[in-house]
Amino acid sequence: MNNDAFIKRGNGKLTVSYGESLLLNINPDKNSFDKTIDDDALLKKKRENNFLILLLNNFVNQCYRYKVLIKEGYFFILCDKDGYVIKIIANDQLNKDFKKLQFREGISLRLEDSGTNAVNIAMEYKSLAQLYGKDHYCDLFKNWYCTAMPITDHYSKEIVAYLDISRINVPSIKEQSITLKNITIYLEKCISYRSENMSFIGGEIDDTDKLILSSLVRNGVRKAVMDEVGISDRALRNHLNKLGILFDADNDIKIIMAAINIGIIDTHGNIL
Repeated sequence: MNNDAFIKRGNGKLTVSYGESLLLNINPDKNSFDKTIDDDALLKKKRENNFLILLLNNFVNQCYRYKVLIKEGYFFILCDKDGYVIKIIANDQLNKDFKKLQFREGISLRLEDSGTNAVNIAMEYKSLAQLYGKDHYCDLFKNWYCTAMPITDHYSKEIVAYLDISRINVPSIKEQSITLKNITIYLEKCISYRSENMSFIGGEIDDTDKLILSSLVRNGVRKAVMDEVGISDRALRNHLNKLGILFDADNDIKIIMAAINIGIIDTHGNIL
C-alpha cells in the first residue's frame, strides 16, 4: 500500500480531486450533509460489516489511550467499502454538534456527495490521506482535520472498509497518522485471521450452529439452548459434536472460545 499523505493544496492528486468536485457541481458552500441512505439500506450495511464494527468499537472503548483521545475531542468515522458511514465514535458534545449538521451513520462521504475529503481521497488512491481543514472542497469540513486510510483483508487481498480519525479546530494532525495506522493494523490482523479460518470452516457452519453458539454464550447450559433454539437434546449433541471436530475442541467452553476467536460470535453472543 502506498502510504503517501495528501496534505497540501499544491498536491497534484488534490488538484485533480477538486476538479472532479467542480465537474460534479458540488456546492462548495454547503453546510449540511444531504446524501443519506435509508434505514433499511443502512441496517443491511451494518449487518454486512458487523464483525468490523464491533471489533473497532470494543478496541477503541476498552483501550484507555483511545478513550482519552475521544474525551479530548478526537472522533472515529468507519465507512464501508462504498464510502457510506457505518459507525461514528465520538464524545457526547460532538454527537450533539453532529446532530445539528445532520452528520450521522448512513451519510455518504463519496466525492460525488461530499466533495474532496480524506475518506474519498483514501478511496481513490488506496492510501493514507491527511487533509487539513482548508484542504477540503466544501465549507462543511473547513475546520475538520482528518486522516483516513483503507482497511484491507490481506487474506482475500481486498479493501473492506475505510477508517478516519479527525479533530475539529485543532490544526496539528501529526499524531493522527500514527494512531490510525496502529488501529488499522490491529483490525486488519483480526479480519484476515477470521477470513482465513472462515474459508476452511465457513461452508460447514449453518444458521442453526450459529444460533446454538450464540445461545450457549448467553445461557451457559445446554438445556437453555435447547429451549431457546427449539431443538432436541440429540440434535443439539449432533451439532456440538460437529463443531467440536471442526474446532478441535473437546468441551463446550473450548467450542465457544474457538468460535469467538474465529469471529463467528462475540463475547456477548452476538452473531458476526
